[in-house]
Amino acid sequence: MENEDHKTRFIQVSRLRSIKTKIIVFALLATIIPCISLGTLSYIQNRKFLQEKIANELRNATVQTGGEFDLWLKARFYDLKVFCSSYIVSENLQRMLGKDRDNIERLVAANRVKEYLRSVREKFSDYRELVLVSMIGDPLATSSSEAPIVNLPAQWFKQLEGGKPIVGNPYWDATLNMRVLTLAEVIKSSDNRSLGILAVKIDLASIMAILERKAAEGVDEIYLTDQKGRLIVSSTTIFGNPPQSIFAKNLLATGSDLPQTPAEYTNYRDQPVVGLGTRIPEMGWAAFAEMEKAGAYADIMQLRTLTFMIVGILLLAMGALASFLGHTIVRPLKRLSGDAGKVASGDLNVDIPVHGNNEVSYLTQVFNHMVSNLRRGQAEISQAHEALIEKNRELHRLSITDGLTGLFNRKHLMDLFDMEMARTRRYRIPFSVLIADIDHFKKINDTYGHLAGDAVLRRIADTLGQVVRECDHVGRYGGEEFLIILPSSDADGAVQMAQRIREQICQVRFYNDGNDISITISLGVAQCTDGEDSVEAILSRADTALYQAKANGRDQVIGP
Repeated sequence: MENEDHKTRFIQVSRLRSIKTKIIVFALLATIIPCISLGTLSYIQNRKFLQEKIANELRNATVQTGGEFDLWLKARFYDLKVFCSSYIVSENLQRMLGKDRDNIERLVAANRVKEYLRSVREKFSDYRELVLVSMIGDPLATSSSEAPIVNLPAQWFKQLEGGKPIVGNPYWDATLNMRVLTLAEVIKSSDNRSLGILAVKIDLASIMAILERKAAEGVDEIYLTDQKGRLIVSSTTIFGNPPQSIFAKNLLATGSDLPQTPAEYTNYRDQPVVGLGTRIPEMGWAAFAEMEKAGAYADIMQLRTLTFMIVGILLLAMGALASFLGHTIVRPLKRLSGDAGKVASGDLNVDIPVHGNNEVSYLTQVFNHMVSNLRRGQAEISQAHEALIEKNRELHRLSITDGLTGLFNRKHLMDLFDMEMARTRRYRIPFSVLIADIDHFKKINDTYGHLAGDAVLRRIADTLGQVVRECDHVGRYGGEEFLIILPSSDADGAVQMAQRIREQICQVRFYNDGNDISITISLGVAQCTDGEDSVEAILSRADTALYQAKANGRDQVIGP
């Protein structure tokens, strides 16, 4: 009996310690340990990659949103400076505020400002209302037909003293029935005095369009908040009063830079999300991008399941599958890393072919998608830059030309006058000035109407442009008066040019409703030779000569 028990134990031990068992155990261990190790390592690395991908998508969304908003805001500030520098605004505002002006002149000036504000409102859809405000905060004129209401921040005057544009807090405008942002800039006179403030109410719909476009590139929601975490605008529609993000409020309250790694929290909709934020220094706002937590980590959960499946397959396939993985993973990864180096050096002409349906192929697709987004973003930035350049050219053209005649406006003429004065002082080269005035222009307006008068002004402007030299500067000086600057021309040459202009104008025939209207002009000539004269002195001499021509019977030229 004892021998039988000993024999049974021998057989059991022998089977456990047999070569066959050891080979099986060794094969299993040799397969299981590398498979589990490699599977775990692959899962950790890919999980890290996906987490970094989520972080990059959130980071790119917030940074690009902040960058585009910064560009948008700078474009609005630039537009506002252009509007404030308009001759129509500054000159007419001085007339409105001048104590020596009568009520009619102030009313005319106010109407001109209103027309200008309305024209700006019609050309730029983002600007829902433009309001001219005095330096004490009283509204003076508006582009709207309603009574102007301006929501300026409490510290707006300190912002002006600091040399910064005024930036208000977003609010719901009951008159416009929309959420708007108020920006304002000081209006300066030619001697750099503060005359008033031009405030604009900007529709936030264009910002929402930016957020919607960025959210469509990989995140669930992007929104902007103020310093207290209150939502200003979001890529999704917000109903009722703007909600407050507690997470954003707590982060912004620290006053330090926001973390660069995503955080898991409950958003203002009481949904678990993964989010990241970045500050917008210019406004003190912040941009936040969020993904639903379940959706954001779905790829990681799928990756974990896929990793277990791969480990199981590796246990069955062993060496053959290891060889296959060596061929399908290592080689594409090397190719991917090489092309990633090209992208890092700035070469975006990379498109890796996708083979199979595994982690590497998914990684390649993500990489290709990332490069495609970079190319698209680069193209969009280039297009936006070109559009901005073209818009700046158009704004410059509008700022130096007269809207009715297409000639230079008075402000630009004065700039050209200063340039000629500087050239004369330096090189002692004389130049001359002509002031031309249409004879009996008021009679034309009273008889045939202001539309006919405007047509006469345009016809005279076209004729002047055809008669003068290419180097001469022609502009509308005011009303029915024109100013012609003749570089490198003495008084005799200027008088000859004035006579040619007068004779050419006499030949112009203007017809209005069957009426033949003859047009004549009177011209005054002044010359600057030594460069010691002031602009005002030269213009005064030319104006005096013009009045003498008027007194002598009109339709003539009076020189120095």
